[in-house]
Amino acid sequence: MDKGRTKRSGWTWGVIGGICGFVGILAALLGGLLTASTWVLGAELHPWLQNFATALLLSTIPLLIIAGYCLDWMERVPKKSVTEKVRHEERENKPTSHRTVAAVLLLTFCAAPVDLRVQQTIFNVPSSDVLDQGKVYGELDATFKPNNSDALNRFSSFVPRVVVGTGGRVEVGLNITGNINPGPDSTTLVPAIKWKAYANEESGVSIVIGDNAFIPVRNKSYDFGNYVYAQISKSFKSGTRLTAGGYHFSDHVVAANAQRAGRQFGFEQPITSRFGVAADWYTGKHAAGYFTPGINFKPHPRVTGYVGYSIGNTNASNGNHFVYTAIGINFN
Repeated sequence: MDKGRTKRSGWTWGVIGGICGFVGILAALLGGLLTASTWVLGAELHPWLQNFATALLLSTIPLLIIAGYCLDWMERVPKKSVTEKVRHEERENKPTSHRTVAAVLLLTFCAAPVDLRVQQTIFNVPSSDVLDQGKVYGELDATFKPNNSDALNRFSSFVPRVVVGTGGRVEVGLNITGNINPGPDSTTLVPAIKWKAYANEESGVSIVIGDNAFIPVRNKSYDFGNYVYAQISKSFKSGTRLTAGGYHFSDHVVAANAQRAGRQFGFEQPITSRFGVAADWYTGKHAAGYFTPGINFKPHPRVTGYVGYSIGNTNASNGNHFVYTAIGINFN
């Protein structure tokens, strides 16, 4: 193979990562836009268009993971700054290469590492972390549930979310739940707020209080619901963090015509700076009653992946279990 030709082609890790990251973000935006259009139009999309929107949202996860790995490899190679590259190319009377363009597009990904735990939830139970003021975090959760024959896993639902730190140890966010395929969507807007009421770094103890409002907008079976919780976490020098608290769901949110209250638990254990194990659990017999163990990993300092397996508190032997995956991005 002609090495010079390969070099001139410019297909570096940075270019591949830039393309994957850019396409992944576009896929998430277009897939979300197509799905949101059903709320405005009040009608289901054509089946092939609905499947296309679902495929776009699902493709976001592997694309961003690939982008993270490519950027990680790019950072291991000594390189000139973007400004130096541009000046060099100007001196050589060459147009700015697509490597430079990719580097500019990816500046938002190439910042200092962030804590592995900076997210709104462990898997389902809220994390005791709270974003700093002005920080923005986005996540897409996807679940795959075995079909009736238990032969293959198929996509069941997805939940996009965005979280913003407001200062004062408070963060606010918006989740969109009820996006199911196949089957009719029961789309629900879920604005959330979380406040770290107490934090002692020396003892590793923190107390968090939060509330999520449920506002159905499509195929509604109720008009409004609420989930409130309070929990305490203890961090150890080994990195282990244990969380325990209580919750209350209002009527209809997780059980038809009934309220539900119980306990919620979490376990987090970093293994390396890029990899950790975790688990969380909601007690009770209802739609949120699951135990979910799994792993989290960081292909890039700004990107975190999650893979878990949710096991129902009831009817687990009859198929009440599914795969949980998510991809999260710290935007600044």
